[in-house]
Amino acid sequence: MSLPHGLLGLLRYKERTGYELAKLFEMSLNDFWHAQSSQIYRELNRLEDNGFVTSQHVAQQGKPNKRVYTITDAGQEEFMKWTTTEADLYKNRQSPLLLYTFFAASAPEVALQRLRRFRDMLPKLIDEQMPIYQDVIEQMKATTPNAEKEAVFWQMTHLYSKMEAEFIIKWTDEFIKILENLEEENLCI
Repeated sequence: MSLPHGLLGLLRYKERTGYELAKLFEMSLNDFWHAQSSQIYRELNRLEDNGFVTSQHVAQQGKPNKRVYTITDAGQEEFMKWTTTEADLYKNRQSPLLLYTFFAASAPEVALQRLRRFRDMLPKLIDEQMPIYQDVIEQMKATTPNAEKEAVFWQMTHLYSKMEAEFIIKWTDEFIKILENLEEENLCI
């Protein structure tokens, strides 16, 4: 996925301000595609320059004016082209955890401590994040046309995240055991 396509996808459901898009992105897509607010605003400008979205300034009393973005027909076409074009779905996987692990041999004792802390916080993080994501799905269902059909696909991203988190716990447990064994054998720690 690219950030522009994620934004176009969210705008297909409903017109939104940049702030609303950033919040919705954070609550829904951020679980598997990270973007900062500044990136989102920059990309909205590019999308508008390319004719994929339009924006309208809306005056508000007692509040700053807002800019509301709407997907155009060209934006709909671009989004559909992206969803129907064959692509390598697993190609650009980025994982700070795996990058760190790859180089952790340079400081294995620090890696072991860091992994233990990481492992200790994972269940709490999962317990906190999974219900939030489910709530977001329910909120989106309430405001999205064809929500029942869409929700099946949203639910699958939620299931993927849950299963991935469970896998990461198992993987981390295994990695900690391996490092503890190496430490006991004085091989690398």
